[in-house]
Amino acid sequence: MAAPDPTPSPLELLQRAQFLHDSTLRRHSERLDQHATEILLLRQMAERQERMLQSLQDIAERLTTATEAIKDMLGRSNGH
Repeated sequence: MAAPDPTPSPLELLQRAQFLHDSTLRRHSERLDQHATEILLLRQMAERQERMLQSLQDIAERLTTATEAIKDMLGRSNGH
């Protein structure tokens, strides 16, 4: 009795190639969706950082103004 031929037929090769192609497309689609979500999160984080930077700059400006006012008051004689 002859052993079966282990060589896949052209149809089997085509089916395997199609399966590999489909699974690759699904995987790439999933990665693109994840990437889009990550980009959105990064943009939101950048916006929060920008607002925080602006808040810190405002605080620094107020502190500088207060420091200058204190120095000005200390420089005056108060009659005591």
